[in-house]
Amino acid sequence: MTPNVKILLATAIGIAMVVGGWSAWNTYRKGGEAPPAASTDEQEGGLITLALGETGSVGAVTLTPREVVEDSRCPTDVQCIQAGRVRLRATLSSGLGTANQVFLVGEPVTTEVEAVTLVSVEPAKVSTVSLKSSDYRFTFKVEPRAFTYRNASANLIKVDTPQPGSVTGKTFRISGQARGNWFFEASFPIEVFGDDGERLAIVVAQAGSDWMTTDFVPFAVDVSVPESYIGRATIVLNKDNPSGLPANDASVSFPIVIEY
Repeated sequence: MTPNVKILLATAIGIAMVVGGWSAWNTYRKGGEAPPAASTDEQEGGLITLALGETGSVGAVTLTPREVVEDSRCPTDVQCIQAGRVRLRATLSSGLGTANQVFLVGEPVTTEVEAVTLVSVEPAKVSTVSLKSSDYRFTFKVEPRAFTYRNASANLIKVDTPQPGSVTGKTFRISGQARGNWFFEASFPIEVFGDDGERLAIVVAQAGSDWMTTDFVPFAVDVSVPESYIGRATIVLNKDNPSGLPANDASVSFPIVIEY
């Protein structure tokens, strides 16, 4: 084979490869086989976007959108009295197990440790276009659950350690600051509940300085749970309520995981 023939042959092979690649991309663009999806695990910022039937994970949470139960959104090219809404049925798996949940935009669904929120539904509705099931894309945000306050706020009590979602051992320290009126006789009770609601421990936190004040007062206490317990738990810091009246009850609670 002469050098000129070799050059022509190599050129022809190169052109064929380019044309073949372009043809494959056109197949994707024209609605054929979709390009491989990007990995959905550990999405930045806790956000993940999924189609119906697609499964993805963020941390310990796995989501699969199953069915658009309702899409009454107002089309963008129409003036409506109400904005409408989307109701999405999705399978949610977490440390608590697997269950079907109905999501609405902006309303979080909580596990013991995470809050899962449907933050957007795409595409927007247009009166002249009928959306197919395959058109929908759902964006979820998964984030650790924060503190749950009952008749209280962060302006009354602050927890330094542990933080929501922390993994602890069987013995751990709870510390923070609370306003003086959270205490009575320089103390207040703290409870730890297991995943089944059974109380694992109750301790009394002591003020680290003079509690007869409206300022923040430091507190700390060591907690031990049964050696046999492993799993999710909830810490509840109760305002001391010597009156016993339910109207005076207040608390802050948050989830942890006990593992070692």
